[in-house]
Formats: sequence, structure tokens, C-alpha cells
Amino acid sequence: MVFKTLNEARRLEPRRKVNGALWDLTVAGYASLMTLGIRKLVDKDQKTDSIWTLIAKIENRPELLTHENFVCFDGLRYDFQTAYQEFLASKSLSAAGKVSSTSVPVTGPNAWAMSQMLHSAFDKVSGKNPNNRKRGDTVLPELLQSAKEMLAHPSIDKVHTLVDQQIAHAQRRSNASEAIATATYDDIDLSLKQLIRVTNFVAGSIFYEAPFGGVVSIPQYDVLRALDKPWLAKKNLLKLHDFWAEQTDLIDSWAHDQAKATKGGT
Repeated sequence: MVFKTLNEARRLEPRRKVNGALWDLTVAGYASLMTLGIRKLVDKDQKTDSIWTLIAKIENRPELLTHENFVCFDGLRYDFQTAYQEFLASKSLSAAGKVSSTSVPVTGPNAWAMSQMLHSAFDKVSGKNPNNRKRGDTVLPELLQSAKEMLAHPSIDKVHTLVDQQIAHAQRRSNASEAIATATYDDIDLSLKQLIRVTNFVAGSIFYEAPFGGVVSIPQYDVLRALDKPWLAKKNLLKLHDFWAEQTDLIDSWAHDQAKATKGGT
């Protein structure tokens, strides 16, 4: 969002002069952060934590996420009907036969309503209905496969290839090699859209956790503050020129330290 906003600012005032080196650094930094971040989220190495490996673990060990485990992992009772009857018996009833208290437990073995909701939620991912559900039911394989296919979206694949062959690694390429497809800003947006959709599905449907209600975090400060101010006062530009010259001499000297390094010098 910060990059998009800065880019929009340049569109609004295309003739305004900006520092070219600073803008190039901003563009390169955005491209690296976003493509590397997307690449990490679809990493297939089993030693990494990514959305893809999480789905693969559920797919490879379906017995760990059964209907019973889904409902009862946090102390809820599988048999919510019995829990409900016990709840009613523990409450005094009005003349109309209604529970006089509106307090309903949401945790523990007596939380019949939460247990019932979890049953219904798992029915959707196991493809069962209440009449034929079983404790050992598991997530439908086709749902997991569909999520993995979403992670193989062409835009994500393009970003993945760009990172592997150019940004994160300098892959050796022959003259006969095909050109690396350059990922665009639209590819980054499409990749993030797919990742968010899959993440919401895994979080909300498979783990019954709160999915993304909003994707963009709310800044606790004004991200546009001082955007209308210069980066540096004109009177200090000479000091920056001197700093540039000093740093150039220092870094250039690294190229002449080989003799010291090979002789064990410092």
C-alpha cells in the first residue's frame, strides 16, 4: 500500500522532480520484498513454513484432522445433543418451557452450541451431511487439491520463476535458454489475491479460525506525513557530496585489499 500510494503520487504530479536514485531504490526494494515474500509462501520444501507445505501436511496425514479432532480438540464434546440436554436440565424452566437464563457456555464439555457449529463446519469440508457423518471423516482431498491448484496460478508461477532464476539466485543460463518472463505489478497483485483466498479458506474452513476480515493493516500513524517536504535542506547538499566522496574512496579501497587478505593481513 505504501508503494502504491507513492506511485500514485508520482502519477498525480508527473512533472515534479524527484531524486532518481531514491526512487529506483524504492522500486527495486518493493519488487524484491514482494516477490521474495510470495516465493516463501509457496515454498514446497517440507522444512519450511509456507501455505503450500501446510496444505501438503493436511493432505499427507488426513488422519490427524478428523471430524472428531476438529470438534473436540479444545475440550468440546462430540455428542452435543447430550450436552444440550444436560444444559437444559441444569437450568430452571419458565412456564413456557424456555430456559430462563440466556447464558450459554462457549468452551468446555458443556458448550453444546459451539460443538454443533463445529460439526456443521466440518460437514462442509468433508462432504458429509448430519445423517451420515462419522468421527473418522476427513477433509475432502479435492478441496486440498483445489487449494494447491490456486497456489499454482500463472502469476504466482511467474513470480516463483523470476525469484529462483534471477532475484534470489543467479542461475547459469545458456544462449539457447528462454528469456525469463518478467513479473509485473499486476502479477504481484494477482498472486497476493490468490494467496489471501487460499489462506482464508485454510484458516476459516479447515481450522475454523478467524479469516482475514480486512487485508490492509490500519497504520497507527499518518503514512503520508511529511510527504510534501524535501528529503534534505539545500544547505546540506554539500555535506552529502562530501559523504559520497568519502564512502566512494572507502569502498573502492576494498578492491585493493586482496594482497593483504591473501597474506593473512587485516
